[in-house]
Amino acid sequence: MGRNFQLRSLFVLVALTGLAVIGCRNSMPHSATWPATGDTIPTHPKPPEGGYYTDWDPFAGTIEVDPVEAVNPVKTQHVLIATVRDKDGKPLPNRRVEWIIAEGSVGTIIEIDESGFRASRGYKLTNTFAVSHTNNFKHVITRGTEDPDDDLVLDEGQTWCVISSPVEGDTHIIAYCPAIYDWTKHKVFAVKHWYDVGWEWPPAATNMVGTPHELVTRVFKHSDGSPLVGYKVVYKLASGPDGTFVPGGSTSVSVQSDSAGLAKVTLNQDAPVEGVNDIQIDIIRPDDVQCCKPGGHIATGHTTKTWLAPQIDITKNAPPRAEVGEEFDYSIVVSNPAQMAASDVTVRDTLPNGISYVASRPAATVAGQDLSWSIGDLAGGGSVPIAVKVTGQRSGTYHNCADVTASNGLSDNDCADTVIVEPKLALSMNCQVEMMLCDPLPYRVVVTNTGDGTARNVMVKVDLPDGLATNDGRGSLSFSAGNLSAGQSKEAAFNLKASRQGGYALRAMASADGGLSADAGCDTRIVMPKLAVTKTGPQMRYLGRPASYQITVSNEGDAPAKDTVLVDTMPAGMEFVSASDGGHPGQGGIMWNLGTLSPGASKSVSVDMKAMRIGTISNTATARAFCTEASASYTMNVEGVPAILLEVVDVHDPIEVGANETYEITVVNQGSSEGTNIKIVATLPQEQEYVSADGPTNAAAEGKTITFAPLPRLDPKASAVYRLTVKGTAANDVRFRVMMTSDQAQEPVEETESTHIY
Repeated sequence: MGRNFQLRSLFVLVALTGLAVIGCRNSMPHSATWPATGDTIPTHPKPPEGGYYTDWDPFAGTIEVDPVEAVNPVKTQHVLIATVRDKDGKPLPNRRVEWIIAEGSVGTIIEIDESGFRASRGYKLTNTFAVSHTNNFKHVITRGTEDPDDDLVLDEGQTWCVISSPVEGDTHIIAYCPAIYDWTKHKVFAVKHWYDVGWEWPPAATNMVGTPHELVTRVFKHSDGSPLVGYKVVYKLASGPDGTFVPGGSTSVSVQSDSAGLAKVTLNQDAPVEGVNDIQIDIIRPDDVQCCKPGGHIATGHTTKTWLAPQIDITKNAPPRAEVGEEFDYSIVVSNPAQMAASDVTVRDTLPNGISYVASRPAATVAGQDLSWSIGDLAGGGSVPIAVKVTGQRSGTYHNCADVTASNGLSDNDCADTVIVEPKLALSMNCQVEMMLCDPLPYRVVVTNTGDGTARNVMVKVDLPDGLATNDGRGSLSFSAGNLSAGQSKEAAFNLKASRQGGYALRAMASADGGLSADAGCDTRIVMPKLAVTKTGPQMRYLGRPASYQITVSNEGDAPAKDTVLVDTMPAGMEFVSASDGGHPGQGGIMWNLGTLSPGASKSVSVDMKAMRIGTISNTATARAFCTEASASYTMNVEGVPAILLEVVDVHDPIEVGANETYEITVVNQGSSEGTNIKIVATLPQEQEYVSADGPTNAAAEGKTITFAPLPRLDPKASAVYRLTVKGTAANDVRFRVMMTSDQAQEPVEETESTHIY
């Protein structure tokens, strides 16, 4: 009774433990059934007391093994991978898998997946029985070789087993998952055929389309490498471009390995097209009647044949615009984008008329306008650049094409357009047809690019003829217009000055890069008015008398004298009286506004002045107009009028006989000029005799005549007084006589004074 109680308690504990893990798909089912840690302990595949009768792992659904069947050479290792999935097909971790080699099989278990930390983790119990568990996560197991292709890549829910056999035969393997409740799904059967056969498949290859390709499969003993003769090798085109095998001429062919163990066929394409052929290869061992070894399928392999064709491309690039006469470059690039080399590559480029060849890299073979380059072989992925330098001879749009050819009918072409433009210069010069000498002479030059290209480094130069110069005295001038785009203009304005009248022809020259030039001219006639003044009048006038002057102004030039003004100076000693034609006193003289005098015209005016001082009087008439002036002077003598008055007065009249009488002789210059050499001579009557004399000059008496020495000068309005004393000697009415002579008197002047003597 005690033992039964213990068993029932254990069953309850297991059941409770099982319930604890129900619903956790990633946990090891009934983990309490298997020890947690410690040394490896073989365990029962299912929980005791009910594990065989209940679905104690409701998640486990199926088990798979890969590969299910395989052929391997003896003495090699073979890996089997088992995957446990849930009922939805998802991999399950922590599931037990038992590996069993059936009785009668050859081979043994070499290694097992021992991942995990439990005491019940993977282990090999015997060479024909082992246990492992599916993994919790993805990982990679390397076989210790340098080849990464033989690594084991396991995902979650997978586990593995390695088997081998030193002898030929079959290994039958059973993979069993005890967690799967469905007996029809909890085991998988696999078979491994071991033969002392090794093989080498034809390697994958790449060939040019249309060329034959040989495939060689080598069959040999795996144990010692000696060739195996008479093995049937079947080649079959599985996919890819159409082709046939030789021998046979079909898409499938069977050949036997020769004495060297080689099975050879040749694959030909039906048409040279690119693509990849998948070729399936099967090795079949022949029947060996003598030793009772039946024939059998040894291995199936695949190889690929990639057919590639060379390609040829050409790209041509040229500048969209260039100028006539300008060298420019265009490029050609020949390329082979394929993996196969192209042969007999030749490039040709025919230049349009109007484009001239200059040079190229590499050098071209030139025949007129035809250029060619022999490239030869062009490796796959390679390219050859060609640089060509040309010159445009005339404007226009040029469509230039280059083509490339290669063997196998390969060709390509590409074109590029270049517009050849041509700048052209036009120059104009503007000036006045006729200008005054004194005017600034305005000129304007305009340079224009009338072409369709850019004119570069445009310069304009003007050479000046003799007689014209800039304001700072230069005989030429120039200016830079820089670069002129198509249709653009620039102008320069400048002033010149002329040194003389006459006709002047100016020429301007424009130049630019590339030999561009243009010229223009402009003719200007320089004119000027030329005034002439004449003046007439009296040569002499007496002081205080009017003098009339006539003035004539003439234009002797070839241009109108505009705004002509005449001014006749009025010197000191002259007084304005009147003037004709609106003349009026102004600053410095008499002024007339004569207006405009046309070439050859003249104008006469007159003016009256009064001489107010004696002497030589000169005055000047000046005519002024724009750009001209002229003067004329006239000199006139002004003389005074000598008017000398002689007066004689007796002071005591009458007188007695024997008494003295005094006569006062007064000389007065009443004129406007001085009197000179004035001489006084007095004559006494018989009844008087000389007593004494007094005056500005000395007197000398001789008989009845008393003579005063000449008075040299007597200024106008001045006077001189002479006194003469006489004595009466007899009674009578007598006459005292005085005579005066001077340089100015044409005849002597006499004066008498009567005196009564008693």
